[in-house]
Amino acid sequence: PKVGVNVTHFFYSGTDAEFLKDMSKLKLASHFGGFAEIVFDDYFSLQPELLFSIKGARYRNSADEDFKSAYVLKYLSLPVVGKYYVTKEISIEFGPQVAYLLSAKNIETSDDFVSNLGQEAASVDISDKMQALDFGVTAGVGYLTKSGLYFSARYNFGILNAHKTLADENTIMHNGAIQVSVGFSLQ
Repeated sequence: PKVGVNVTHFFYSGTDAEFLKDMSKLKLASHFGGFAEIVFDDYFSLQPELLFSIKGARYRNSADEDFKSAYVLKYLSLPVVGKYYVTKEISIEFGPQVAYLLSAKNIETSDDFVSNLGQEAASVDISDKMQALDFGVTAGVGYLTKSGLYFSARYNFGILNAHKTLADENTIMHNGAIQVSVGFSLQ
């Protein structure tokens, strides 16, 4: 088993990329799941994982400082990383990842006290606007103690456009996430 923190964001390219990039902020999220390490020799192994992972970004409109929104994308991810052990404990990790979108919401709030009086944040399902599958690559480092405690830090980059309707407007959005994890290897 493993659990960890995601620091997520979106990369943009195309027509509205600069505008969206200026509004977009990092989002703190989480992931958890399991992994198995298939050892080939003292240096190489393969580690498939199955993770529930939350990604997304926060937005703040510069024209209306009171208005905030956040994309919350929940994925079932399957990274398969090749591991090269530099030492018996330290590994370099790299591999592909496929993720299936379980749900997607845009949560909007306002700092304006009057408009918030008696109201909760508005949550809109945007699953139909997002791609169901995201393919990407992941790379990072891992540390495995003799007792089986496992630490890792990785960066995930989604290769495909994550947003359907932005593509119609000639803008492309990619998922990005820094993942820091702790787990236990059942050796």
